[in-house]
Amino acid sequence: MRVFNSDMTKQMASYIVPAELTEFSDGAADLSGVTKTQIGRLLWLDGLYIRHNPGLREVGINDRGDVILRLDLETAEDPTIGPLMSSYNTTQSTLSSRLVARIDKKNHDRDVKEARAWLEAMNVLTGGKTLRARFFSGGVQAEHRGNVPQLYRTTQVNFFQLNDPVNLELAGVLEQRFEGMNRPVPIVRTITVVGIPPNERAYKEFVSQLKEKDENPIKLGLPTRLRDSQFFDTSTKSITPSCFFYACKLDDIGDSVVIIAINTDYHGEIKCRGVHSGTAAVMAVAEVIGAHASSAILSSSGSCTVFMGGDGSGKTRAATFWTERNIDTRRNELKRRYTVRSDETKATEIMKSVGYLAQDDWINLVPAGQNKDGSGNWDTWPTERFFYLRTRGLLSRELVLSENEAVIENPMADYGADGRREVLGQCTHDYPHERLFYDPDWDIFYCDRDVHKLGLIMLLEDDPDLDFVVRRLRPAQALDFIMKGRAADGSFQPFYNDSCDVSSLLIGQGVTGDRLLDALKAARKGDVAALMNGDEALGAFILDRIERSVLLYKHLLTDVPVYVLNAAEAGPDLLQDMAWYCSENPDSLKPGREKTVFQAVSLMEKEFAVTYDDNGLWNHRGK
Repeated sequence: MRVFNSDMTKQMASYIVPAELTEFSDGAADLSGVTKTQIGRLLWLDGLYIRHNPGLREVGINDRGDVILRLDLETAEDPTIGPLMSSYNTTQSTLSSRLVARIDKKNHDRDVKEARAWLEAMNVLTGGKTLRARFFSGGVQAEHRGNVPQLYRTTQVNFFQLNDPVNLELAGVLEQRFEGMNRPVPIVRTITVVGIPPNERAYKEFVSQLKEKDENPIKLGLPTRLRDSQFFDTSTKSITPSCFFYACKLDDIGDSVVIIAINTDYHGEIKCRGVHSGTAAVMAVAEVIGAHASSAILSSSGSCTVFMGGDGSGKTRAATFWTERNIDTRRNELKRRYTVRSDETKATEIMKSVGYLAQDDWINLVPAGQNKDGSGNWDTWPTERFFYLRTRGLLSRELVLSENEAVIENPMADYGADGRREVLGQCTHDYPHERLFYDPDWDIFYCDRDVHKLGLIMLLEDDPDLDFVVRRLRPAQALDFIMKGRAADGSFQPFYNDSCDVSSLLIGQGVTGDRLLDALKAARKGDVAALMNGDEALGAFILDRIERSVLLYKHLLTDVPVYVLNAAEAGPDLLQDMAWYCSENPDSLKPGREKTVFQAVSLMEKEFAVTYDDNGLWNHRGK
């Protein structure tokens, strides 16, 4: 293989592909240790292929049989052009719409048994084996079993290894709490099965293939007919992408929590409805809150700010706004403000620990003892080793993509949707469902993934009916905001969560917003069916989980200052300035008091000489 320069006038390098690499037989290729070469990555896709590195273009084959490549330096530096390493596309790019809650434990056990039977049957046909990954999430042991190599990889990437020091310490704390209740710490188990035939005709073909392998599908545990399957959807008369779990009360949770995902290889399904739904239940038993939130250290005291909000509310942006290591405009501005308050030496010292990303998307909020005045302290525990981020709108995105080989989920090339001819065929990374697994060790953002004291909770809203930028909430007000969970599009996601089991069921039944608050009042008076549109059994499950959450949140919101930040009133920079200012000065407003845009702008100009344009962006920089 010969590599030439851009204008094909000079050979830059030549490589020989060992003949042994071309002789792997029938999918038995073991590419461990040799997957990366100087010109690209070796792939086994029913044959051996090389996916060229960005910037390499195949010209053809010369008269001696050499493969000729052209190095295009211009496109090699553009992460939107050429192949994306470590990328994959899923059959589903969003959560499955079918979430099935089993009330009967025996029915749930049959789900588990059949899921394992399907995995075994597929192993017979492929000659493979069930992939098993074990890991920690917030000190809770978890495992994933399935037949999709990519999910096996992403669960290992996304969560903490079993020898992680911080999680081992957290696991010890949980064990002590559960020992006090004479209970073991449950393990969260997720099972993923992809490839179950969707209809009877496909199932007959599947069965015939098993029989060709001398396997009896009935003995394996498969149903006689597909419509007899535990996972069959009678409304569509097929097996659709679905998620199944056991809807039991917290006191009835045994030694494990099992969630089953069928015919979906979307990592978000495993992460949210699998791991986080399961660990949230375990944590609730231990009087810990699992929250859909991000966090950052924005106070010189070292305490962290938790950002809670619905899908698309800007949690990641708020947590990363001050943390970019290689774009120093914002951090220099932050240092200038601390210099105004003290001196440059002290400001330099403060900046060693402020403006740090702590966790994104999901955190555990843990009671951590009481003060002399009776108020409580709370800590934040990390739940994910990598950050599963939307690539669209990610700060320092080009730097992340150009300097690292990130695992990317669902990248899409643009074929006219952008409306610009120059990006046709390029992956612009603007597809709303594209996700990137960010490794904090890449140091694009200042980050530590440690346990931190919780200093302030910031609720992120985008509500034009609110006429303020920021308001400090009383505990009861804050609880209403959280339970309603208004999202940026005006919909409601209970507890600012649209993906876990309880919230997904409520959203599916339309019991959200004010209707949820009314249904909860009715349930407390004995009408539990009001929570699930007449389903009393599911209503009892929902009531049990909500009451525990409400109890824990009442303690939390009494102990920790809570503010609401309204994006509908403030521009981007003013919004983040208020998040920082309130984090640094958590008692700057009394409960129930607020600041309008005019008051917030005046405050920042008076104290730090910060000014803004009409769009809420800084215009004082450089003056």
